[in-house]
Amino acid sequence: MILLDIGNTHAHILENGQLEIVRCEEILLRYRDSELYYICVNSAIAPKAASIPRWRDISPLLKMPGFYTGMGADRRALCLSRGDGIYIDAGSAITVDIVRGGEYAGGTIIPGIKALERAYTEISPLLSRRCTEMEIDFSNLPTETCAQLNFGILATLKALVSKIAEDEQSIYICGGDGALLADIIDGALYDEKLLFEGMAKVIGQNRGEGL
Repeated sequence: MILLDIGNTHAHILENGQLEIVRCEEILLRYRDSELYYICVNSAIAPKAASIPRWRDISPLLKMPGFYTGMGADRRALCLSRGDGIYIDAGSAITVDIVRGGEYAGGTIIPGIKALERAYTEISPLLSRRCTEMEIDFSNLPTETCAQLNFGILATLKALVSKIAEDEQSIYICGGDGALLADIIDGALYDEKLLFEGMAKVIGQNRGEGL
């Protein structure tokens, strides 16, 4: 079974247990003759994907009490993967969603780490981050600009999750910057294939229903 998640800039594809990230237009050509299941949040790519005969959009099957109209299929798939908990997708944007008692209990969306970095640069060229080291000592405020920028980004994300988390809730993270966030959020589990677990679960539940 081939599973495909088409995002705004890249597509993530899971085939034979292997995850690959490619450009959206490339995926349309490479897998045009393949049978696969997909979700798509890219409005420009969606009509092209829908026109491919052997591709099946499972977005309409991603259902949970509390999901709202307009909620991205990627977020819905993620929330369906592991049951109750906090779900974080750290990509171009960072989404934080809560599932409680088998129902969607709300969430928030903030710019991703790279978007926050660009925002600093737009304020002043002097705030352009040049260092790549993101490790932060949260017990002390840093004393130089690069570390202060890192602190501003990561401490904000850490505080946000801590604010909404309950002690008994599991925290699940995926996305390109997910491993980084998992390192700074106590008890978080990072799994790059988490969203695909949600997709596979829904497909399994709907076997014989036209899938």
